[in-house]
Amino acid sequence: MRPARLPLAVLCCTLLALAGVAVVVGAPPPTSLCGVCGPGVVDDSEIDGSTGPGTLDIYVDETGDSLWSARVPVTDSTADRYGANETALESAVDDAWVTPHAAGGDVRTVASTVDDGAVVVNYTVNDVARPGVGDAWLVDYFADVASNTRYSVTAERVTIHAPDGTVVTNDPAHASVDGNTATWTRDDGSASGGDFSRQTYVTYGEDSVRGAASGYATIGLERGPPALERGVLGGLLPGTLLVLAGVAVGRYDPGRETLSPATLERLFVAVGTLGAVGLLALSVAATGRPLSPGLGALSALGIGYASIGIAARRSTYRHTTRGLAGIAGLVTLGTGVLLWIFGGAVAVIALPFALATACFLPLGRVSTNRSKPAFAALFAVLPALALIAGAVSLAFLVSPAGLGVILYWLLLAFWGVLIVAFGYPLGLMGRRLAEAETPAEP
Repeated sequence: MRPARLPLAVLCCTLLALAGVAVVVGAPPPTSLCGVCGPGVVDDSEIDGSTGPGTLDIYVDETGDSLWSARVPVTDSTADRYGANETALESAVDDAWVTPHAAGGDVRTVASTVDDGAVVVNYTVNDVARPGVGDAWLVDYFADVASNTRYSVTAERVTIHAPDGTVVTNDPAHASVDGNTATWTRDDGSASGGDFSRQTYVTYGEDSVRGAASGYATIGLERGPPALERGVLGGLLPGTLLVLAGVAVGRYDPGRETLSPATLERLFVAVGTLGAVGLLALSVAATGRPLSPGLGALSALGIGYASIGIAARRSTYRHTTRGLAGIAGLVTLGTGVLLWIFGGAVAVIALPFALATACFLPLGRVSTNRSKPAFAALFAVLPALALIAGAVSLAFLVSPAGLGVILYWLLLAFWGVLIVAFGYPLGLMGRRLAEAETPAEP
């Protein structure tokens, strides 16, 4: 690295590190789902005499209101004492409320009893669910919170019960669904006490294909418009940078002797293989299994990168811009299938970024055709459009405000840099293929 560039690189790394520290340090403590199932992650409040965190059942009625029933086991002597002294029971419950907890200031009626060796605390919370598409209902109470909220299961089990005669029609993350219930369990190995996303939605309705479709349509209408707006606005700047990178493919060339098609193919295979194996190794180190939904699934991108390099140089379709576009599309589709197999639907969010990278291959070829600048400009815009599509998909996962915006921009910047770094060599491959033969019709 040239000495003049070293301070700039250090400055960029420092700013990224400071932004990451701000996200971590500025994050609030986890919010306990259960109000009295202590001790919480940062609050040691609990019912005096308890022998465990207990369980929480949330019963939603036909109007969208709810009854939250916490059941906390206590010792036999404590149960006898609370059963004989109602004042002592009420005092113990008053002192046990965890701060912060999910219901917060929305708690209405509170009633405490002793039943079969446990303290049972029932409290009501209004408007946890609302009507959705058709006959579907949506529990959006846990998603309608501040952007930097983190939930802690705290209790041994948290179960949401939809009204009798209905079933849960979606598949909430980290929950087990059985009929009209969705259940989350405590994870003692988790820093927050369990997996419960602030983007958790539960839909319920009739037990049919139509009911399931109505449930997912309700979630789509709830999250779609904000994600679309945020994704388009968030993707404009990195998308513009991709357009400039696309123009650079046609203007900057390190030289034919330096990077021939054969050399580029070897580069793609080496980088793709190293990336795939490296991500699998990181997945094993982090999770104990190679194909985790995160790192393990992203190894599909390395496989796709190696594949597109081989196909671009050896396929008979490499002689036209249309052929290279087809190669880019097919390899991207195959990469998407691998992402789905390795990591499920969430991993497929990386697919638009893979498509943006692959678009540089036909862009490199068409950039050599000086007689059709409009055609080259169109291909230069395609990676930016793919990135914006990825930004919209990413917006479904990242919170729209507060610290979520910082994380969102960091993720987009990260993907933008990766697209340029891996896409530019593909653009050079497209140029080399065009320069090696008589220009053909695009």
